[in-house]
Amino acid sequence: MKKIINLMRWMLLISGILIVILGITMLFSPLDNLVTLAFFIGILMVISGVSEIVSFCGEKKRYRSNWMLASGILSVLFGVWTVFGHGTEALAAFLPFIFAAWVLSSGIMRVVGSGYLKSEGSFLWGWMLTFGILGTVFGFLLLFSPILSGVVISFSLAMILISHGVDNIILFYRIKKIGNYIRERLGE
Repeated sequence: MKKIINLMRWMLLISGILIVILGITMLFSPLDNLVTLAFFIGILMVISGVSEIVSFCGEKKRYRSNWMLASGILSVLFGVWTVFGHGTEALAAFLPFIFAAWVLSSGIMRVVGSGYLKSEGSFLWGWMLTFGILGTVFGFLLLFSPILSGVVISFSLAMILISHGVDNIILFYRIKKIGNYIRERLGE
């Protein structure tokens, strides 16, 4: 048990340090990160497509959906094009627009949803309206400034990685205390 806990601790520390370094590195090359992100999205498309094709083949004939098969084939083809063709650059160029459209549509949906909350008598409708308006304005800004959108995506990912890495490093120190507690309870 002690060896397993020690191994877990050191894996957390090493992965935490590496993830923090990766996050900090991402802060200094935000536009290059979009190409890397697009590459990983391509890999995920291939994996998703293969799983859809396998699911199609594994279903009984009467339950098979040709749409699932078509989706799987298209996902694999687009994923392969993204990874091995010039799709990575194309997707990286398009990603900021997708992100901007997502932020914009989320903002609009919050504005619409706030009206429903108000009609239901919820006191949270004002907050939802405020965040909806902010999201809509920010979405328009990102839509008309793809470079800003790309930087926001990269910066957000960098912050997520840094916080995840720091969390792993904190767990490195906490697991020793937890391990001692477990060993005391188990009588080891």
